Amino acid sequence: MDDDESIHNPHDRFVRRLLSEPDRVRDLVRWQLPAEVLAELDLESIRPAKESFVDIALREGLSDLVFDVKLSRGDDAFVVLLFEHKSTTDPQTIFQVLRYIVGINDQRLRSGQPLCCVIPLVFYHGRSPWNVARTMQELVESPEPLRGFVPSFAMPLLDLSQCSDEELRGESVFLAYMALLKYIKRDELPERLPEILELFRKLLPPATALQSFETILRYIATGTDRVSKSELIAVVTQVLQVEGTSIMPTIAEQWKQEGERAGEKKGEQKGELIGRILVMEEVLKKPPTPKERLSGQDLQQLQSQVDALSAEMQSRR
Repeated sequence: MDDDESIHNPHDRFVRRLLSEPDRVRDLVRWQLPAEVLAELDLESIRPAKESFVDIALREGLSDLVFDVKLSRGDDAFVVLLFEHKSTTDPQTIFQVLRYIVGINDQRLRSGQPLCCVIPLVFYHGRSPWNVARTMQELVESPEPLRGFVPSFAMPLLDLSQCSDEELRGESVFLAYMALLKYIKRDELPERLPEILELFRKLLPPATALQSFETILRYIATGTDRVSKSELIAVVTQVLQVEGTSIMPTIAEQWKQEGERAGEKKGEQKGELIGRILVMEEVLKKPPTPKERLSGQDLQQLQSQVDALSAEMQSRR
């Protein structure tokens, strides 16, 4: 399995956090499924599935984001919404999803429940368009007379790389999340980031805004190399420094303090190394290196100089 698809990567953690909010799951379903399908679902009943439905082997290939939803007709029958997140294309995804659907229904049969409908949705936000199989017919190469023996299954796909900026612009927290996921790996991220963060600032509910912003900014800091932490702090300062807000100081100042502490620690290390160099030079009766020159060196250069002086002292004993 590609490391980028590991449960431990920042993209997977962020999508899991996003879909832990039922309102965001409803937004995604409304945005992606046809009206005639939505008419059959009671979206207010959406909730995380009580059990995993997934054995260890399947969990290696899928993220296990499963939700129950009842039918709108009012009886106890329900369908299962299955979300799978990808940040890189994987030609085996269609087969993984098919195995998952079979696994869910196999689990139901073993527990005495009837088979149910499973609506899968693959959620992809790579830089390039999805260019691998979306149907079993595409995945399985076979002569035309044998095509009828290949399972007829097509995988619904949300490909954010193919969503236009116009589709992702709007007064919606959900669309702000989608825009962030679209651009997180793209060169345009620095250009789009102020607009995206401004939307979050305007639309996140005040009661949860602080926690949501920290999750968003931590994701940007760990999920992309398109902006540095210092550049991110500058954008945060620009966008969130609004009179009366309580969001900005807690997050940006926390990061500034982290940077200051790191700088102070680095300065202490440099000072200690410079002091050792000057002392050893004096012991060895060497002309002292000017402090200005030493101050301009990085920690690795200073440590190399300390090591060389130490070796010289050892050789003179």
